Amino acid sequence: MTRILTGIVIVLMIGLISLVSAKGWPSTTKNASEKSEWVGSWTASMQAPAKDGNSHEGFKDQTIRLILRPHMEGEKMRIRLSNEFGSLPLSMKEVRVAISKEGASIDKETDKLITFNDKEAVTIPQGETQYSDPIDFPVNADQNITVSLYVDRETGPTTWHQRSNQTVYMSEKGNHTGDEKDAAFTSKEEAWFWLDRLEVVPDESVEGSVVVMGSSIANGNYSTLNANRRWSDYLANRMNSENTEVRMSVLNAGISANHLINSEEGKGQNAFARLERDVLSQEGIKGVILHEGINDLRHYPEYDSQKIIDRMKKIITATHEQGIPIYGGTLTPFKDSSMFTKEGEKTRQEVNEWIRTSGEFDGVIDFDKALRDPDNPDKFLSKFDSGDHLHPNDKGYKKMADTVDFSIFK
Repeated sequence: MTRILTGIVIVLMIGLISLVSAKGWPSTTKNASEKSEWVGSWTASMQAPAKDGNSHEGFKDQTIRLILRPHMEGEKMRIRLSNEFGSLPLSMKEVRVAISKEGASIDKETDKLITFNDKEAVTIPQGETQYSDPIDFPVNADQNITVSLYVDRETGPTTWHQRSNQTVYMSEKGNHTGDEKDAAFTSKEEAWFWLDRLEVVPDESVEGSVVVMGSSIANGNYSTLNANRRWSDYLANRMNSENTEVRMSVLNAGISANHLINSEEGKGQNAFARLERDVLSQEGIKGVILHEGINDLRHYPEYDSQKIIDRMKKIITATHEQGIPIYGGTLTPFKDSSMFTKEGEKTRQEVNEWIRTSGEFDGVIDFDKALRDPDNPDKFLSKFDSGDHLHPNDKGYKKMADTVDFSIFK
């Protein structure tokens, strides 16, 4: 009897090996050719709390109103909350969504409860995330949305995204998630707390999403506050225009002051460390635009171009392993800005030459050429300069978006 069972096991093992050899192990990675029901409409890359301020002190018995601009429309939506960098379980007693009005006010007729596993309250363990239940709610790409979060218990230092370029409102004590007016919201900050994704079910003409990964320029620093003039916003406007052949959501995974290699405390995890969480795991992802590295050569002038290129190659390889194309953005000028060095400029030129000519990326977006002064190519063209000689102004961000050739996405 033992010999018979042994023989059966051997036969089954041979059959399994043959099947795997013929078809390969089932893959759990994303495939850019597959179409997801859900597509990311907005995202914010989360960070560890700061050493002081609201993210450090946390909240208790307060309502936080987060305002965001979706980049894809849909009739059904869901959100994701993150407690990845929290020090305690995150208790949300009530969460609501509505169309935004002026300040922290909302359109009460659109106000709707968001549930989690069919319950109003949710507790998210330290280090984890939680999706909401889907709800019927018309998301429009040209309207801001307000998500109101009531935290009943002490949060401790919180997971957040600094430099949101969007005012966020914090209430006096109590649950004010359903308040139509903004009288109870007595303080404000430029930061998003806990909310890291909003996803929709779009119509069939939508291809999916492209994710922008970068640092402060991707984040939109020095763009007009509360005006949605980051270059990803301008790109989303183009993507959603009626005459474009490519319709995709644009997700902004930028973090102010972020680095490719050695991202210091308070500047978010380095680009490779956060690649899977912030970029590759996004629903409906069809492509990645990488525009990062300027902070590495500014803060570490001893880095040579090969060190930065090697990290870009690592990100390219990881993205391609998921079956997702990745497009490289050249590094923009920074002469006359703080921390400019001749060594850093030499490195920037060498990295840009590699981005343009190596063929490692699936396409190239030449932001440097678009924004530089033709007569002084190591400087910003003055009409695109925010004034710090490092970040674009609104016109510069629009120019960046206009520089993207949609044919690369085909």
